[in-house]
Amino acid sequence: MTFTPTGWSPEEKQIVDEILQRAYQQEISLVINHVRQTVINLTQIDELWQVHDFLSAKRYDLDGKYDTRESMLVFTLAQLVKENSIKLQDLDGLEKDKLAKISSLAKV
Repeated sequence: MTFTPTGWSPEEKQIVDEILQRAYQQEISLVINHVRQTVINLTQIDELWQVHDFLSAKRYDLDGKYDTRESMLVFTLAQLVKENSIKLQDLDGLEKDKLAKISSLAKV
Protein backbone atom coordinates (compact mmCIF):
# COMPACT_ATOMS: atom_id res chain seq x y z
CA MET A 1 0.00 0.00 0.00
CA THR A 2 1.41 3.41 -0.96
CA PHE A 3 0.96 6.29 1.47
CA THR A 4 0.75 9.99 0.79
CA PRO A 5 2.75 12.43 2.94
CA THR A 6 -0.26 12.73 5.27
CA GLY A 7 -0.45 8.98 5.75
CA TRP A 8 -3.56 8.23 3.68
CA SER A 9 -3.12 5.71 0.92
CA PRO A 10 -4.99 6.19 -2.36
CA GLU A 11 -7.13 3.17 -1.44
CA GLU A 12 -8.00 4.69 1.95
CA LYS A 13 -8.80 8.03 0.34
CA GLN A 14 -11.18 6.30 -2.08
CA ILE A 15 -12.93 4.49 0.80
CA VAL A 16 -13.26 7.73 2.77
CA ASP A 17 -14.41 9.76 -0.24
CA GLU A 18 -17.21 7.26 -0.96
CA ILE A 19 -18.30 7.14 2.69
CA LEU A 20 -18.29 10.92 3.07
CA GLN A 21 -20.20 11.39 -0.17
CA ARG A 22 -22.85 8.88 0.91
CA ALA A 23 -23.23 10.41 4.40
CA TYR A 24 -23.39 13.93 2.96
CA GLN A 25 -26.08 12.95 0.46
CA GLN A 26 -28.13 11.29 3.20
CA GLU A 27 -27.92 14.40 5.33
CA ILE A 28 -28.79 16.68 2.42
CA SER A 29 -31.84 14.51 1.69
CA LEU A 30 -33.00 14.97 5.28
CA VAL A 31 -32.60 18.74 5.01
CA ILE A 32 -34.49 18.88 1.72
CA ASN A 33 -37.34 16.77 3.10
CA HIS A 34 -37.54 18.94 6.23
CA VAL A 35 -37.69 22.12 4.15
CA ARG A 36 -40.31 20.64 1.82
CA GLN A 37 -42.55 19.76 4.74
CA THR A 38 -42.04 23.14 6.36
CA VAL A 39 -42.67 25.16 3.21
CA ILE A 40 -45.96 23.38 2.52
CA ASN A 41 -47.41 24.85 5.71
CA LEU A 42 -46.05 28.41 5.36
CA THR A 43 -48.60 31.11 6.02
CA GLN A 44 -46.54 33.98 7.47
CA ILE A 45 -43.42 35.81 6.33
CA ASP A 46 -41.81 35.12 9.70
CA GLU A 47 -42.05 31.41 8.95
CA LEU A 48 -40.24 31.99 5.67
CA TRP A 49 -37.42 33.78 7.49
CA GLN A 50 -37.23 30.85 9.91
CA VAL A 51 -36.66 28.53 6.93
CA HIS A 52 -33.95 30.90 5.72
CA ASP A 53 -32.31 30.89 9.16
CA PHE A 54 -32.53 27.10 9.35
CA LEU A 55 -30.89 26.72 5.94
CA SER A 56 -28.13 29.19 6.79
CA ALA A 57 -27.34 27.37 10.03
CA LYS A 58 -27.45 23.97 8.30
CA ARG A 59 -25.11 25.16 5.56
CA TYR A 60 -22.62 26.43 8.14
CA ASP A 61 -22.88 23.15 10.05
CA LEU A 62 -22.42 20.96 6.96
CA ASP A 63 -19.53 22.99 5.58
CA GLY A 64 -17.65 22.44 8.84
CA LYS A 65 -18.72 18.87 9.45
CA TYR A 66 -17.58 17.48 6.11
CA ASP A 67 -14.00 18.76 6.30
CA THR A 68 -12.15 16.66 3.74
CA ARG A 69 -8.66 17.97 4.36
CA GLU A 70 -6.47 14.93 4.91
CA SER A 71 -5.23 16.32 8.22
CA MET A 72 -8.85 16.47 9.45
CA LEU A 73 -10.26 13.20 8.11
CA VAL A 74 -9.89 11.27 11.37
CA PHE A 75 -11.85 13.97 13.20
CA THR A 76 -14.47 14.23 10.47
CA LEU A 77 -15.02 10.48 10.44
CA ALA A 78 -15.12 10.28 14.24
CA GLN A 79 -17.81 12.96 14.37
CA LEU A 80 -19.91 11.11 11.80
CA VAL A 81 -19.54 7.84 13.74
CA LYS A 82 -20.51 9.65 16.94
CA GLU A 83 -23.65 11.01 15.24
CA ASN A 84 -24.47 7.55 13.80
CA SER A 85 -24.21 8.93 10.27
CA ILE A 86 -21.70 6.20 9.49
CA LYS A 87 -20.58 3.03 11.26
CA LEU A 88 -17.06 1.90 12.03
CA GLN A 89 -17.72 -1.13 9.82
CA ASP A 90 -18.15 1.27 6.90
CA LEU A 91 -14.48 2.12 7.33
CA ASP A 92 -13.18 -1.39 6.72
CA GLY A 93 -10.04 -1.09 4.64
CA LEU A 94 -8.52 1.74 6.64
CA GLU A 95 -5.33 1.18 8.59
CA LYS A 96 -6.00 -0.29 12.07
CA ASP A 97 -4.31 2.67 13.77
CA LYS A 98 -6.67 5.10 12.04
CA LEU A 99 -9.69 2.98 12.95
CA ALA A 100 -8.57 2.94 16.59
CA LYS A 101 -8.20 6.74 16.62
CA ILE A 102 -11.59 7.23 14.99
CA SER A 103 -13.22 4.84 17.43
CA SER A 104 -11.62 6.56 20.44
CA LEU A 105 -12.57 10.03 19.28
CA ALA A 106 -16.15 8.94 18.56
CA LYS A 107 -16.53 7.95 22.21
CA VAL A 108 -15.53 11.37 23.53
